[in-house]
Amino acid sequence: MSTTALVLGVAAARQSLAELADYDEIVVLDSDVGALEALVAELADPRLDYMLGALPVLPMPDASVDVLVGADPSEPEVVRVLRAGGRVLPAK
Repeated sequence: MSTTALVLGVAAARQSLAELADYDEIVVLDSDVGALEALVAELADPRLDYMLGALPVLPMPDASVDVLVGADPSEPEVVRVLRAGGRVLPAK
C-alpha cells in the first residue's frame, strides 16, 4: 500500500520534506498557484504533487492520508481525510 502525506502550505512543505522521506506521495496544499509551481520546480522530487486549496475544505478523498502536516487534529476535515492510524504533525 502506498503512503500519502498531505502538507498544508508551501512553507510547511519546505520545512518538513526531510521528515517525509518514507512517504510515496507528498501532496502540498496551498492557495497560491505561483508558490506551488515554484516549490515543485525547486525541489524536483518525483513524489511531490500539489493542489490548490486551503482549510476548511481539503480536496482529498476520505481516509486517504497517512500523515497531515500543519493542521489542528480536531478539525473535521482533518479527521475525514486521515486513514485509520494516521497522524497529524504541527508545522514547524
